[in-house]
Amino acid sequence: METYTRDGIAERLGTRVVGRHVRWHDTLASTNELAMQLAEIQVPEGTVVVAEEQTAGRGRRGRAWVSPRGGVWLSVILRPRLPLAQLPLVGLAAAVAVVRAIRAITRLAARVKWPNDVLLDGAKVAGILTEAGPEGAWIVVGVGINANVAPAELPQDPRQPAASLADRAGAPVDRGELARAFLRELDGAYAILEDTAGPARVLRSWRETADTLGRTVRVEGPGQVLDGVAVDVDDLGALLVRTADGVLERVVAGEVTLRGLA
Repeated sequence: METYTRDGIAERLGTRVVGRHVRWHDTLASTNELAMQLAEIQVPEGTVVVAEEQTAGRGRRGRAWVSPRGGVWLSVILRPRLPLAQLPLVGLAAAVAVVRAIRAITRLAARVKWPNDVLLDGAKVAGILTEAGPEGAWIVVGVGINANVAPAELPQDPRQPAASLADRAGAPVDRGELARAFLRELDGAYAILEDTAGPARVLRSWRETADTLGRTVRVEGPGQVLDGVAVDVDDLGALLVRTADGVLERVVAGEVTLRGLA
């Protein structure tokens, strides 16, 4: 029996910060939108907003995020004690947490496309949207996982095909187990980030799960199209791309298309 309920998630979690409070909704426009409103009124850190479905879910760069019933759609409110420049590391840590949760529950070999899309054999199964408050007073980590969503309900984008975990695993996924696994992984990573050596450890974990490094890529950003080889990320999580003329470019935002091994 699936345990994807408020009590099923909250009462069996055992985390330090993340998930101490869970707000459950049948339908929301956007879990991130509500979480940002709650963050402004100082609800406890670690509060999680969950919706069975979103009617106006958002992805990165203003894209719509299709969020029918059957997925895991949630947002976590954090108040990190990090310099503003290091806030992107929270998103990278969340991506690793999603990958580890998927691997633990489904045994599927999920990997991360920079900065924080989660892929299975090149198809997107999860995405993360982080949105920060003024001066980094809070950050909302929005997560969408295509757990048991029917393939016909997923967006059809030839540049980035989508897939569901159930379709790839050949059986429905227990969304309660998946959500708890993610929240526990995020809680652990968040604790690591607070340590002096934490950012380096988070980046090392991200590199270990990355599907981007060592690949030829095209990066499309504001006023920029860049082709080259993704060689690494720097200590703030920016992607380092070496172009054909040998120049190492630093990318802080943009849409990455993977083009093959270098």
